[in-house]
Amino acid sequence: MEYNEYELLELFEGKPVVMVDEQTGMFMYSKNDDYGFQLILTTWIHENKCSVSLGYEHFKGLIFDFELEDVNQIKGKNNRLTILRNDGNTEVEISFKPHFSLKTVRL
Repeated sequence: MEYNEYELLELFEGKPVVMVDEQTGMFMYSKNDDYGFQLILTTWIHENKCSVSLGYEHFKGLIFDFELEDVNQIKGKNNRLTILRNDGNTEVEISFKPHFSLKTVRL
């Protein structure tokens, strides 16, 4: 899976949480907005998988939570998180500004 660590650092405005250790390729990025929403991206780099979830501080559960397999690339440009699968199609596109919003979803 291709990704640019610096793009994701800039998009999520912070370093990821390393799950287990860096060699496993398991990282969790999270971002909170001003309205109480939290977006979480978890990556399994060596397994070409990731999951995306959105929660809200006043909800007990998640608004959405899904996992994608066969992920080829994750991009974090122009305040957008874009996830592409091996066929090159955009599977998920999430805008971060002015608030979190799903633009494209193909699960």
